[in-house]
Amino acid sequence: MSTTATVNAMMHPVRLRILQVLGSDELTTNEIAERMQDIPKSSIYRHLKVLLGAELVAIAGTRLVKGIEEKRYVVARSLYLNGDDVAGMSVDDHVRAFATYMLLVQQGFTNYLRTSADSDKHIDMTEDRAGYTEVQFYATDAEFDAAMLALNQALRPLLHNSATDNRHARKLITITHPIE
Repeated sequence: MSTTATVNAMMHPVRLRILQVLGSDELTTNEIAERMQDIPKSSIYRHLKVLLGAELVAIAGTRLVKGIEEKRYVVARSLYLNGDDVAGMSVDDHVRAFATYMLLVQQGFTNYLRTSADSDKHIDMTEDRAGYTEVQFYATDAEFDAAMLALNQALRPLLHNSATDNRHARKLITITHPIE
């Protein structure tokens, strides 16, 4: 499959959510559907087929359940888009991909807020280590690269942690761009 087709397969809102739900887990369609209750299971099957075709998802294993083969899915490749992945994309393709991504970011933050509100829990963004901000600074390319490398090195060990009573799932979103 072409790189542009792979990016297009990834950047559909439902498929991107499926990839996020899978994360580093191996899940069945039923388990994915339990985590995405607003999406019909038939739609999840359809989108998994596209993700399989784009080699973004792989079948990690199968087992027979009441005579029917149950598949466990896993993310097959890094979801980071590098220069080669986006080389053939037009400006409009980038705008659509970024808009899709930002909608999912907004949905995730909205879910956090609503879950807190629905549980009658006071939303304490400081306690939850949640928030949003923007910062502008001046840096040479070398200074910026060094800062990003340090951030990546600090986060890399956390990517392999498993859930415990004291470890909570967290999301860090970084968007960088030059300011004209």
